[in-house]
Amino acid sequence: MSIFVSNEAKQRFQGFWFGLGIPILVGWGISLLSLIILVNANLGGPYRPVTHIFIILWFLGHLILWPLLSGLMIRRAIKSGNSHCEKGSRLSLKLALIWIAFIISIGTIQTLSGGA
Repeated sequence: MSIFVSNEAKQRFQGFWFGLGIPILVGWGISLLSLIILVNANLGGPYRPVTHIFIILWFLGHLILWPLLSGLMIRRAIKSGNSHCEKGSRLSLKLALIWIAFIISIGTIQTLSGGA
């Protein structure tokens, strides 16, 4: 397969997926890891400080770190001139904003309907 694909096409492909994938994987990885720890670990009750730290990490990963890393990677790609990584990071940032809008809309609907 590598005979038919040029090195420039490989670089574009790798740069785009690096810019798209790294922020998503880091944000969701931290969120899912902290959720797994919360579900499986006996942290001594719901009001322990350790429990609160893992809850904060759960929300921090996909709502703060994902868009933050996307923004940082956009800045880094602009400085280095890597337009393919910039395009991937911009798509990642758009997906993060769509995800945040989805979370806010679900919370608003639940609040207005009198749900928990």
